[in-house]
Amino acid sequence: MVLKLKNISVSYANKHILKNISTSFETGEIVMVIGANGSGKSTLLKVLAGLIDYAGEIILPEGINDVSEITGYVFQNPETQIIGSTVWEDVIFGLENIGLDKREMEIRANYVLNLLELAELKDADPYYLSGGQKQRLAIASILALQPEFLLLDEVTAMLDKNGKREVVDAVVKLKEAGKGIIIATHELNLFSPYSDRCIYIDNGAVVFDGNPSDGVKLYREKVHREFTSKAV
Repeated sequence: MVLKLKNISVSYANKHILKNISTSFETGEIVMVIGANGSGKSTLLKVLAGLIDYAGEIILPEGINDVSEITGYVFQNPETQIIGSTVWEDVIFGLENIGLDKREMEIRANYVLNLLELAELKDADPYYLSGGQKQRLAIASILALQPEFLLLDEVTAMLDKNGKREVVDAVVKLKEAGKGIIIATHELNLFSPYSDRCIYIDNGAVVFDGNPSDGVKLYREKVHREFTSKAV
């Protein structure tokens, strides 16, 4: 499945946050979106999630009427998405809201909990999970709704080393399961080895879209130049 963006722009209070972005995303690939704070990474993900207004066009697959039908957004802080008093309740909450029957809910919930290695914790209180487990639970709760694309917004920023590794392992599994993964991140070394593409956004515009190693190198060169010029 392919999701295409054509000349996407976003403005707030006469400030251009995204500027004529044209690119595409496919299921079965991991795309890391990099750039400085305020460059537009999170805004791009929110456009893809159908959370904000934009100018331009999102070209959807046949039979899809709204981009939110095929995307699922996971926030930086997993606790903002925890609703249930147990891991199981948290996963089925969204399924209950869309009116699935009990059998289908059980099938989906068991699948995502097994996939993300949370099945043994299904009766646990989510607030007592580790950071990595909480983030995997947030991903599982969205994944249960069966989006084709997962939008991960700085999902490792608040995690320790073990938590980061748990999330990376989960992302790789999701790719293997055929999902499209789009990650806004500052964790260049963490995700670059597993990414198929890198989109580098600078001041709201895409300045690179291609090989992750090349994109990371370009970004680091700019950061180094800016640091050097300030030091002088």
